[in-house]
Amino acid sequence: MIALFAVLAPANLAAAEAKANGHWEGNIQLPDRQLGFSVDLDQNQKGAWIGTITITGSPIADVPLDSVAVEGTTVRFTANLPDSASFEAHLSPDGAKLSGTASNAKGQAEFELARKADANVKMPEPSSALSKEFEGTWEGTVDAGGQTRHVQLKLSAASDGAATAVIVSVDQGNVEIPVTTVTIHGKELQLDMRAIAGSYHGTLDASGQIAGEWSQGGQQLALNFKRPQ
Repeated sequence: MIALFAVLAPANLAAAEAKANGHWEGNIQLPDRQLGFSVDLDQNQKGAWIGTITITGSPIADVPLDSVAVEGTTVRFTANLPDSASFEAHLSPDGAKLSGTASNAKGQAEFELARKADANVKMPEPSSALSKEFEGTWEGTVDAGGQTRHVQLKLSAASDGAATAVIVSVDQGNVEIPVTTVTIHGKELQLDMRAIAGSYHGTLDASGQIAGEWSQGGQQLALNFKRPQ
């Protein structure tokens, strides 16, 4: 009997974990309203859990999840939207619902998701290797609606040499906006930010500045970056 239980327990655990795969839709219960969102969860070819999150009724779509973990009927993940938020949920016995709590710096809120379809995880393309001429901190300003906004761009290399980046909104309390994908082709720099449905394209010119354009919400604004003095 003990030997039989030892064989069945891992199988039952694996079956419970497999139920986390899917496209999930539901709401977070905020103090003044419900916020609709959807999550796609799946496993890659190596068996690691991956996923994306989309905010319903907004241009924010397919933001990659971090630290996705499925342990039995417990599902955990984090997302930068752009503020970091953590989610912990539990699968219902029939695997049809995920219910739990979302947390960020402002507090906690309950949420519930229902399985609607198979998973459709749209992971971003990998970032390019970071070249030395782009590495480091850059500063710039953008004129938005008659107001000058100061921004920073920080480019660094991950352990595998791939470029990672954040945009810092200096005038908004140094809010950091994560860059989903960094693409470098020679002197050309492309930044894609799913968390705010924005992008930036610039060219490193002979003067040493990155001259380019910020795109978000149907607007295109000039934005040039220079090294700090």
